[in-house]
Amino acid sequence: MEYTRAGEKLKYTYLLDQTDSLDFHADNIRLEKTGVHAEISVRINDKVLLGSDVFNLSRLDPRQRLANRVLSQLNGNGTPLLDKGHINNLMDEFCLGLWDEYSKDSLAEMLNVDGELTTPDFIVPPFILGNGAGTIIYGEPGKGKSWLGLLIAQSISTNTTKIWNVAPDKRCLFVNLERDEEGMKRRIRAVNRSLGLPVNQRMLMINRKGWTLERVMNSIERSIREFEIDIIVLDSISRAGVGLTNDEDANKIMDTLNGFGVSWIGIAHSPKGNTETLFGSQMFYASADVVCQLDTQERYEENKLGISIQITKANDIPKTHMPLYAIEFDQFGMVDMREAMEMEFPDLSEFALSHAEKIREYLKVHGEGDAASIGQAVGVHRSTVSGILANNNWFEFVNTGGRSKDYKLTSIPESTF
Repeated sequence: MEYTRAGEKLKYTYLLDQTDSLDFHADNIRLEKTGVHAEISVRINDKVLLGSDVFNLSRLDPRQRLANRVLSQLNGNGTPLLDKGHINNLMDEFCLGLWDEYSKDSLAEMLNVDGELTTPDFIVPPFILGNGAGTIIYGEPGKGKSWLGLLIAQSISTNTTKIWNVAPDKRCLFVNLERDEEGMKRRIRAVNRSLGLPVNQRMLMINRKGWTLERVMNSIERSIREFEIDIIVLDSISRAGVGLTNDEDANKIMDTLNGFGVSWIGIAHSPKGNTETLFGSQMFYASADVVCQLDTQERYEENKLGISIQITKANDIPKTHMPLYAIEFDQFGMVDMREAMEMEFPDLSEFALSHAEKIREYLKVHGEGDAASIGQAVGVHRSTVSGILANNNWFEFVNTGGRSKDYKLTSIPESTF
């Protein structure tokens, strides 16, 4: 049986005669505890649906039921095109050979790694990677995680660099499973105001309060294709619809997020009474590329919230410290988000690093770099980095003979500064 493949789907075409064909399709092929499952459908001339079902491919009864349904539709006009034995044989061969065909490309191969050393691509440096990577941001309930997710999503969608040096020309989808649509509209208007955008600036969003991730998965996949999405923001992982503490369920959630084929940000929670860890199975922590802990300090009398974002786990990137941020509120919601002033939030001061310290941490890991690459990695504008590199004794110019101006850490002992 000659299968043809389109992405993750498999197809077999049987010619009934010179003009008509019987087309078998398999979608959502997966190996579960009880065996291989898939959605099987059969069409005539790839157009008219004769029958479909989702079942365990090793089971005879569902294969026969689908074959009989197809045969009934196919021979319904009084002209028999296939007999019962033939259609059952086609169905059996198609289903029983699917997994071998689907997994045959999983053999080891010598990977071609020709090319130069490169740094990872960021969508929002220094904590959100591109190329399908996943970032989890966790913290206590009601401490600003959703506001942060909206700010990130709208900054990416509108290429707004007020807070982060976001990568240009990226499309973001926000998936809201937590709040009602009217409440989200109020928040988005406030976020737009804080970013200096028109208050009615729209955001691409799926609003399904109370739905599970599995229930909304098809909408996400279709939206990714329709709008050519680069990254999704999910609020929140706790709405996945399965247990969070079981390793197998956690792996299923992470497989779903990674299976979308785009970068993603998942909003998550910390356990009650313990703000230092991510709630749920350790597999969330293991499967994500970047994990960030959100810590906050509230100043009720001034309607301000201090936010610290700490990278607690990172693949391929250094655990760069980020600035402290201040979010200001009024009766309509968020007014502004900015870098916090020194000692504005003393409870969070231990997490703060100056721009110069962040550049120094980067060069300790990478050795050398120019203002553009350093700025992208640490989330500081290129012009700011250039000024610091040129005027701080921690750094010295490296004459590479090229067009770029590279810097490295100075050889002068720090104790002399």
